[in-house]
Amino acid sequence: MKTPVIRKPDYTVFYEWFEGYTFIHCDCYKWNKTVRNSLKEDWEKLISVHGQPVYAMHDIGDNKHLKFLSLMGFEYHTNFVGTDGQEHQVYVRK
Repeated sequence: MKTPVIRKPDYTVFYEWFEGYTFIHCDCYKWNKTVRNSLKEDWEKLISVHGQPVYAMHDIGDNKHLKFLSLMGFEYHTNFVGTDGQEHQVYVRK
């Protein structure tokens, strides 16, 4: 179950706990330099307060999402095969 942890007019950030790991999701409704800077600032505060690694799932080949993960400080962690039978990746932010 996803739990909202940041709610702003331009984006919502969610945590989801799975088997002892915290996964993060972000829905962006608008994207520009101001939104990017605000999200990055909120993101850094959230990661700092959480105090544990957070993980993000990534669909291989989604270059826009990969750029977003990099912008937010995530690093590659591992590959896995999902319930859909496709290979996906997990990124981590420590």
